[in-house]
Amino acid sequence: MLAVAPVAGALAAPAPSPVETRLRALEDREALGQLVLDYGNSFDRRDWVLHRSLFTDEIEMDFSASIGPGLVRMKADDWVNGVKPFFESLQATQHIGMVLSLRIDGDRANARTMLHAQHYQPNPRGDAVQRMVGTYDIEFVRTPSGWRIRKMVQHIDWNEGNWYVFLKAAGLAK
Repeated sequence: MLAVAPVAGALAAPAPSPVETRLRALEDREALGQLVLDYGNSFDRRDWVLHRSLFTDEIEMDFSASIGPGLVRMKADDWVNGVKPFFESLQATQHIGMVLSLRIDGDRANARTMLHAQHYQPNPRGDAVQRMVGTYDIEFVRTPSGWRIRKMVQHIDWNEGNWYVFLKAAGLAK
């Protein structure tokens, strides 16, 4: 019987070509940009299945700029169950987001994205619109199912309109 010794690296996949590397980088940028768009769209369409699909199972969220206690580690299912009543209490919303800066490092990425959120609910206390403008800092990780959001920190530059609309939806006003 003939014994064959394995040759180191003989079965290793060839290194990707420069074109393949550039294509992968473009695909990653597109996928991450789509996640940012889907984040806002999932709120506006009240698509909670889509919204949940954007996150890893465990996430960190800091929405203390608008509402919340600061950085909180939680299950993504708990996040979705928490935001759902807020958005479903509003007649309409519009979220506009785009990537302002993006750094990809292997299976991790960091982005700063634009935040422009409008919340609409007619009410007896004034204007029906409340608007937030700012940014998010987002950490993404590549999973077997694709890129997912692992952490978000909200930064508000300004608010305008009727803050009562937001507070009422959050259950903080009568």
